[in-house]
Amino acid sequence: MKSAPVSLARRLTRPLVVAVITVWALGTALVAWYVDAQIQHNFDTELVESAHRQLYPALLDVRQSRIDADTPDQEILTMGEVPGDDHPEPLLLQVRTPDGKVLLRSRGAPITPFDAPLKPGFHNSIEHRIYTLYTPQDDLWLQLADPLGERAEIRSGTLTGLITVLLLMLPVLTGLIRHIARKELRSVQWLQQQITERSSSNLQPLVLQDLPLELRQVGEGVNQLMDRLHQALDVERALAANAAHELRTPLASVRLRLHTAVEQAQLQGSTQIAVGEAQTALTALETLSHRTERLLQLSRAEAGNTARFHTIDLLQLATTMAQEFWQHPRAQRRLDWEPPEDAAPVWVQGDMDTLAIALRNLIDNALTYSGGEVVLTVLRQPPALVVRDDGPGLDATQRLQIQERHVRGDTRHIGYGLGMSIVRSIADRHSAQLELLSPPPGKAQGLEVRLVFATITEEDLASAPQPLT
Repeated sequence: MKSAPVSLARRLTRPLVVAVITVWALGTALVAWYVDAQIQHNFDTELVESAHRQLYPALLDVRQSRIDADTPDQEILTMGEVPGDDHPEPLLLQVRTPDGKVLLRSRGAPITPFDAPLKPGFHNSIEHRIYTLYTPQDDLWLQLADPLGERAEIRSGTLTGLITVLLLMLPVLTGLIRHIARKELRSVQWLQQQITERSSSNLQPLVLQDLPLELRQVGEGVNQLMDRLHQALDVERALAANAAHELRTPLASVRLRLHTAVEQAQLQGSTQIAVGEAQTALTALETLSHRTERLLQLSRAEAGNTARFHTIDLLQLATTMAQEFWQHPRAQRRLDWEPPEDAAPVWVQGDMDTLAIALRNLIDNALTYSGGEVVLTVLRQPPALVVRDDGPGLDATQRLQIQERHVRGDTRHIGYGLGMSIVRSIADRHSAQLELLSPPPGKAQGLEVRLVFATITEEDLASAPQPLT
């Protein structure tokens, strides 16, 4: 059983909260360490200051006891009231001789010496932090002890406060992150709504204003996809329209001729008339087949996929086309293949099948409407396929017209109105230039059609897919 999908806002909230808690915990530990260091520093500073403040009164008591000389050596003097004695954990003071004997102590201080060496500076015992101060004038040592429990209590209280704040703010932080995530993800919902509204009858580009960079890139990708879909739908609709346009007349002619043949045969009993009409019908069917083939070529040319492009040798392509046309009697004596003197390959990027369709149309048009010799050749720089005939040629207006669909003018060159349109579509797919020269360079008349491709560098050829030969 599949689990219900989780919203993006919720998926973002969880890792963000975990990340914030982790960072906050690390920050809390660092703050606690820093605060503890400051607390220790402040306590040590206060301990030093207290030791210096208590030094003079303690020395007075020791000196006075020596003057009175009525104190037995083994008796330890007890100081009078010391500031902080009323504190639950007061500072503890001892004055000791160089041999470690305690001469003077505060009321809370132990009789036995502190567990600290007679050495200036700080020393930690199990329960106290002890500061030792030496007085050369009296050759005495003063030790002032601060209970460590108070410091631990303050440290614990500080850390507890920081953790308490974290725990109290965690629900607020979670809600705030979720609210921000939902607010910022409204643009995703808006983009999704726009995509949902698109259909085959509504392929308008998505509105991408005020969107974040990432969503804008997604939107641009969707717009490109819809543009390709729009083109594919246009090709499909154009194919249907072209089929209806091109097939209407031949089919009507076939019906009329066959109907006439049947009527004439029935009324006159003449088989010659029936045969003639049937032959006319057969010619019309051949025309229909030819136009159907052109429609299929047009559909394939306009729906070409650039993902099928490879490096192609134009010499190999032209040789294959020439051999194909030489199989037909009408092309054996009229089509001349003139390869370049250098037999090295002429590489271009393209689709072998669709380029073969384009070249086949160019040769077929030249053979059909020129009435004379047709020359096929390949140029090396820039790479180009060239088909040249010695017919009457075309003027500037006709050279533009024959690249449009269903435009009919001089039937010797215009054809069915699809051939050059197919070539134009294939050229556009290959980013090639379709050039029509009439008359060809160095000729008095005729038409030369060039399909000129971009030059491939050595680096491009080395990184290109495996060539198709």
